[in-house]
Amino acid sequence: MRFSSYLFLWILLAGLALPLSLHGQASVNVSTLDPVYRDIDKLVAHGLVTKIIMGQRPFSRREIARITREAMSRLHLLEEPLADSSLTPDKKAHLQADLDYVTHILKRLKRDYREELIQLGALEGETRWYSVHPLEKVELDTTVTNSLPRGFPPNGLGELDAVLNPLIQYRQGRNLVDGGNLYLETSHWLRATDYLAFYARPRFQLAIGRDGQSDDNKAYVQNLYMKILAKNVDIEFGRDQLVWGQGLRSGLLLSDNPRGLDMAKLSNDEPFFFPWVFKYLGAQKLSFFYADLGPEQFFPHSYLTGFKWSLQPVSFFELGFSNAVISGGEGAPPGSFGERVTDVFPFVQLFTGSQKQIDNKMGGVDFRFRIPPARGVELYLEMIFDDTPGSSLKKFFVDDVGYLGGIYVPRLSHTGSVDLRLEYHRTGIRYYRHHQFQSGWSLNRFILGDDLGPDAQGVYATVNWDLNRENLLTLDLAFEDRSNDIYISVSDPGLHFIKAKDNPDEFRVRAVGQWLYRLSDFPLNVTAQLGYERVHNFNFVQDADRNNFLGRVNLQFDLDRWTRRPSRN
Repeated sequence: MRFSSYLFLWILLAGLALPLSLHGQASVNVSTLDPVYRDIDKLVAHGLVTKIIMGQRPFSRREIARITREAMSRLHLLEEPLADSSLTPDKKAHLQADLDYVTHILKRLKRDYREELIQLGALEGETRWYSVHPLEKVELDTTVTNSLPRGFPPNGLGELDAVLNPLIQYRQGRNLVDGGNLYLETSHWLRATDYLAFYARPRFQLAIGRDGQSDDNKAYVQNLYMKILAKNVDIEFGRDQLVWGQGLRSGLLLSDNPRGLDMAKLSNDEPFFFPWVFKYLGAQKLSFFYADLGPEQFFPHSYLTGFKWSLQPVSFFELGFSNAVISGGEGAPPGSFGERVTDVFPFVQLFTGSQKQIDNKMGGVDFRFRIPPARGVELYLEMIFDDTPGSSLKKFFVDDVGYLGGIYVPRLSHTGSVDLRLEYHRTGIRYYRHHQFQSGWSLNRFILGDDLGPDAQGVYATVNWDLNRENLLTLDLAFEDRSNDIYISVSDPGLHFIKAKDNPDEFRVRAVGQWLYRLSDFPLNVTAQLGYERVHNFNFVQDADRNNFLGRVNLQFDLDRWTRRPSRN
């Protein structure tokens, strides 16, 4: 990360926060790809968790422990109905199955987050001011693909320097080639005091491309950051994921598709309540960040900065507002400090009328609505706009907007062993593209948001099935329609777009099956994946059809029980 006046402000905020009375426990974050987030979904669906913000991830280990503690304290809601002597045998069997399913989830969480639960007083044990995890996990992954990547050709409305290969996307920026990939990752973390924690995750990769494609044999820094916790103020510096939104892989603005951001971030670890009458706004989570996008951007070292405000007025409804801006960099359009700050807050522009073209901005709203009587069914929607409002409503609500809507059924079976998620995504013709910042909404050629890309729509379905306590089966299905028609811009009256050429649409139908085996007596998780994708009109060329394939085996060894210091009490 390069030093700048923005970064100086974050460091100043950190310095102001440190003298505060410190309590709680700094803790590292948990990857958004971890199965623990599905466990949390189940606890919420069974009514055991009421205070939670789902639209900002990753969660810290401390926050997951807090959620677990709340679920433990409310477990009686599942236990007490079993004492009703008037229950029919079938009803009692259903209630007992629910309790057994949730109890096993809590058992796993109490094992994996024991240290944090002791710190929170949810479990008995000795609290310590430090914790060393020299080799927490070792992950070995082999992925073989026959799936040709492609870029996003120009359409007359801006550029997007990103690569599309859906079978291997949403893996946090891991740069896999079309061919054979083998990588080793290790994770290490340290809690130096109750208010300071460090995390590192290096990756060592051997990747051999097929048919003359480039190999990629390198070492990478997947994650490297430090965190400071002052009261409930969470301050983070370094490379880490930042995922905003309500979807399975989160949202249109920031997803788990790219690598972690090299950033400074300020947020609250646990949802809080404002004082006085503002407490009726409900639980709150506020996040602000500043990130350097690196030397590969069209304007080297452009920055990405933004904020998100999430609130939960009632336990079954969450609302979020977010905005982010790409600006600056070597050779970028100049702007004053005040103009750049104004660009981060779109409501200021609405009142002042400022429309200086010095950045690439996106922002919008998302919500999640839960129906507790319907086994916790959730409806969610996200609208992210790729421009500020103008005089044309069609341009704002059709051409420059993305929609992500979904329904999640966390308890398709009574216990929750089977769940179903359906999503629809749609993006406008200029989405993620930009005429000045020609890398578009991307980082190292990975789209920062939805891998669907611009001028496209997709329908997705995911089914999970716990065969038993050790085996989980997942089936992901997708249908995607991408367009790359050519447009011209006309600015009289107002800016609008006229189609100049109608190119063939590219269609993709995809199925990926996954098996996760969690050994109960040995610290090993085994994941196996098989995927197939049929592509029609590949890269928008008529009748250029392809069959793509994926095979993957992942082994994750949890060595923390043997390597941590002090050893588990």
